[in-house]
Amino acid sequence: MDLNNKTADAQKQPQTDRSAQKSKKRWRLSISAVFSIGAAMLLALIGGSMLLFISDATNRQTTAIMRETGALIVERGLEVVEDFFRNEERMGLLAAEVLSDPLIYDAPVALREQLISILSRQTNIKRISYTFPTGRQISVQLDHANQPVHQVMVTPPSEQDMEIGHHRWAPPYYDESLEETFMQFAIYIRNPVDNTISKLTLDYPTALLGQLMTRIKWRASQVPFILYGRDQVLASSEEAFLEFKPSVAKPIPSISDLSNTPLNDIWGHNAQRRSLNTTYGAHIDTNMHGTYLYLYDDLRNGNRFPIIIGSYVLASEFSVPFDNLHRIFVAATAFLAVGVLLMFLIGRKLASPFVALGAQANAIRKLHMEGLSALPRSRLKEVDQANQAFNSAGVALSAFSRYVPKDLVRVLLEREFEGLNSTELREMTILFSDIAGFTGVASKLTAEETTSLLNTHFQELADCISHTHGTIDKYIGDGCMAFWGAPETMENHAQAAIDAVRLIAQKLEKELENEEGATEKPRLRIGVHTGTVVVGNIGAIERMNYTVVGDAVNVAARLQELGKQVDPDARVIALASDATVEHLTDKSHTVHLGDYQLRGREEAVDVYRIV
Repeated sequence: MDLNNKTADAQKQPQTDRSAQKSKKRWRLSISAVFSIGAAMLLALIGGSMLLFISDATNRQTTAIMRETGALIVERGLEVVEDFFRNEERMGLLAAEVLSDPLIYDAPVALREQLISILSRQTNIKRISYTFPTGRQISVQLDHANQPVHQVMVTPPSEQDMEIGHHRWAPPYYDESLEETFMQFAIYIRNPVDNTISKLTLDYPTALLGQLMTRIKWRASQVPFILYGRDQVLASSEEAFLEFKPSVAKPIPSISDLSNTPLNDIWGHNAQRRSLNTTYGAHIDTNMHGTYLYLYDDLRNGNRFPIIIGSYVLASEFSVPFDNLHRIFVAATAFLAVGVLLMFLIGRKLASPFVALGAQANAIRKLHMEGLSALPRSRLKEVDQANQAFNSAGVALSAFSRYVPKDLVRVLLEREFEGLNSTELREMTILFSDIAGFTGVASKLTAEETTSLLNTHFQELADCISHTHGTIDKYIGDGCMAFWGAPETMENHAQAAIDAVRLIAQKLEKELENEEGATEKPRLRIGVHTGTVVVGNIGAIERMNYTVVGDAVNVAARLQELGKQVDPDARVIALASDATVEHLTDKSHTVHLGDYQLRGREEAVDVYRIV
């Protein structure tokens, strides 16, 4: 061996490691993506940009029309309702001005009462009431012929009422005697003679607001509404509103009472809801009734209760002029999708040999050798050479993984064979197994039968050990050495080893029950111990072995030998030390045997029988 070459190789190794680390950090693009997705994405980028531009222009234009038309609808509703309230307020203030005139105030009471009756002839007023400073209240009702004038004593108006505002609207209320819901406009009058306060109230049926709906509506699908606050409905043209029966407790319906109408969903939180950027409230929402544009705004006046005027209209009415443009957009999108698909399929076909080559390389890297088929021959020279080289590498690596623990090979491949000379101290669990009486059994078999028996036995052990993520170290004649906790760290390595022992025992007992000649089957002894060992690659540079060494290994081997002394006739006996058993979560299936002096050890070992 050339020591100078070895030194040169050692000097080159850091540089190689740095190059490998740099290559790991580089971003890599799949050749399949280049061929199949690259061309398709280029076509999609060009065509898609044009389509998106058309779509964006269409949506912006539609939104602009919605915004402008919505502004007209909202302004119309506010104007109609504002006119109603302004006219009624003007009438009420005029009546208050007449009643507060000094000449009227000094006139006889009968004359003032007659004047109140005359003022009540205003058609929109259902009832007019005048409260004197003494608390005497006179009410005149237009549609009650039997008792048009009604007198009662009430609490007289006060200075506090004037401080709140000398005229204001009260919230809707239900009158049981008239069986109707009213709005009340109250005006407080300071008498010029004695500075006392009187009160004039005008009662209007809320049904008057319903008459405004036809004036607000000017589109086919438009449904206007007037809300008291956000939750109660003053007026609507919906059938559910017209059928509502008011009461003292509920003079007007709430939005939830109109559950089968689009108005019920106006304030709902829907993921598809889209707000419009307007000076008034506007959003588009889709519900069980369809897609609607909701338009609304507050009727701002400090003397009134909170009122919201709005309408909702089918959003489809605004998109009619752009339907043809959308049809063109959909057709172009379909053609673009077909073109992208064709480009993708063509590119995928061109990239298929390289994809297969990459899949083969990835499978080899992960040691997924089972069922791996050979790469086919190719008419492309370079591809054919690469395929054949990978087929040979797969065969070689498959054979390599049979002689070296597969988990170790996988870790070495992932780490690119770094740290081959490193070892470390680690707590692990070691298992030794041995076939009892194998010499007698083998003497009755041919060489081929002996080999078949051992191969079958070792395969069963390997299946159970691999199932619990253990690593087979080596086969020693008819025995097996395995460990848990390396090359990858395991927190529950002791439990995993015991689980493997029980799987082995179950499999052997099942075979003894199902197969004839059970008496000729070999008996198995197992020893398990947990302790700190040296683990790593040990050996010469040309020939290394990933193994564990230490006293814990010897203890596991001696426990396997102890099985012959504890129960020499057992089909399967598995012994474990207290160091292993104390790591188990469930110790109920273990049998404590006591302390045993193992060969080669001064201190006794506390032994448990697992199987």
